[in-house]
Amino acid sequence: MKIKRICLALTCAAFIPVTNAESNAEKIDYSFYGSLRAMVESTKHENGDDFKDTLSRIGIKGSHDLGNGLSGFALYELKVDIAEGELGSETGKDARQAYIGLSGDFGTVMAGRYWSTFYNAIAWAPDQLLLSSAPVYYTLDANFHIGKSVMYTSPDLNGLQVSALYSNEVEQSQFAATYRISDSLKVAAGMINDDENDSAAVAVYYNTNGYYLNGMYMDKDNTGQGADIMGGVTSGKNSYALGVSTFEDSTDAGNDFDAVILSYQHAIHPQMQFWLEASAWDGVLYGTPDSNVTRVGIKYDF
Repeated sequence: MKIKRICLALTCAAFIPVTNAESNAEKIDYSFYGSLRAMVESTKHENGDDFKDTLSRIGIKGSHDLGNGLSGFALYELKVDIAEGELGSETGKDARQAYIGLSGDFGTVMAGRYWSTFYNAIAWAPDQLLLSSAPVYYTLDANFHIGKSVMYTSPDLNGLQVSALYSNEVEQSQFAATYRISDSLKVAAGMINDDENDSAAVAVYYNTNGYYLNGMYMDKDNTGQGADIMGGVTSGKNSYALGVSTFEDSTDAGNDFDAVILSYQHAIHPQMQFWLEASAWDGVLYGTPDSNVTRVGIKYDF
C-alpha cells in the first residue's frame, strides 16, 4: 500500500501544475518517465519457459536553474514488475535510484542512491545489453546501485574526468577516472576500497561509424578476476552484438566460467524495441553450472 501511494504521488506530481512552478516555468524542468520491459526466458537448467519482467522502472525527475551557474536536480525511480503486476522489490529497497544534487563549474555533487562511481566508469563498457552482458562484473560487484552515499564528479578537464564516492550503506569508498583520447576512444580506471575485499579495474571504450568494441578487466581481492568484452554494430533499425567473458575464481569454491553472449535488437519505433539475447557458459555462473539461457522480449520507453 505504501508503494502504491508513492506511485500515485509521482504521477500526480508529473501531471498536475504547481503554482510556484508556473511562475518560474523558464527555470524549472520536470518529467515523469518509465521503461516497461517483459520477456520470455528459456533455460537449459530449468524445464519450460517463463514469462518475466526485465528490470522495468518508473520515475520522476526534475531540475532547477538556481542562477550564478548553479543547477539543482533530483530523481526518484521505482522498481516495477509488469509480469507480476507489482511495484517495489522483495528486498525492501524499492527505489532503484533516489537522489538530489547540485552542479556547476566545480562539477557535480549528489547524495542518495544511484549508479555507483565504479559502475559508471568501468562496468558500463561491457554492460550494453538489457540483461545478459557483463557477467564477470556482476559476479564481483553487487553494489552497482549504492545508497546512503555522497558522490562527486568533476567537470571535463581537457578529456579527463574523475569521480569519488563514499557509502555508509556498504561502508566503502570508490574512485574512478576516465580519459577521452579521441572522439572514438576512451579509457578508464577504478577502485573500490572495502574493509574485506578491495577491487581494481580498467576499461576501454571504442565507438565509431555505427559499431563499438568495449571491454573491462577486474580483480577483487580474495574473490577472483576476469574480463568482459562486448562488441556491436548497428545497421538501420537493427543492432547485433557479441560478448565473451572469462572468470577465474581465487577461492576454494572453484566457480570459474567462460561465457559467450549473442544479441539482436530491432527498433520498432524510437520508443519501442524488440530484443533477443542468448548466452551459454562452461563452469559455474551465478551458481548454475554448464548451462545456457535464451531470452526474447519487448521494451517500451516513455
